[in-house]
Amino acid sequence: MVLVMFACTCCLPVAQAVERLGDAENASELEQRAISVAAVQRGLLSLAEAASDEESFNLYRTYDESMGTWLQVEFLRTLLDLSMAATSAVDELKSRIDLRDHARFALWELDQTISHLDENVGGTAQAEHLRLIQVLRSLLMGTRSTVDRLSTAQSEPGP
Repeated sequence: MVLVMFACTCCLPVAQAVERLGDAENASELEQRAISVAAVQRGLLSLAEAASDEESFNLYRTYDESMGTWLQVEFLRTLLDLSMAATSAVDELKSRIDLRDHARFALWELDQTISHLDENVGGTAQAEHLRLIQVLRSLLMGTRSTVDRLSTAQSEPGP
């Protein structure tokens, strides 16, 4: 009986999560930038609440756009976590394809937001607003590099 049970368990597929080289680093980078972006967004919101009407509008617009873009990055981080936790080759392949496709969309979102920040930097009069825009742009550029890595080579089978 014991031999039969042992033979059966040897034939069962082993469920195992697949973490690829670079997954942990990418996840860590996204997590660290999320903390910094949240601080910048709080600063933008605080300035918007205290600013005049026109300045307030620009600050809220910057805040809103950065929030929308960052939601896409956070969803990408969720997809990365799901990909790392996949327990079958089929699940991993599907997760990696979803991750790749969403990373491509997130790149577009990041590029749009960075472009809008570049367009608006000249019209910014308040020093603190300008500083926050520059910090946000820098964080988004760094995030873009991470997302770009996630957008490539995600659909090949893992190790």
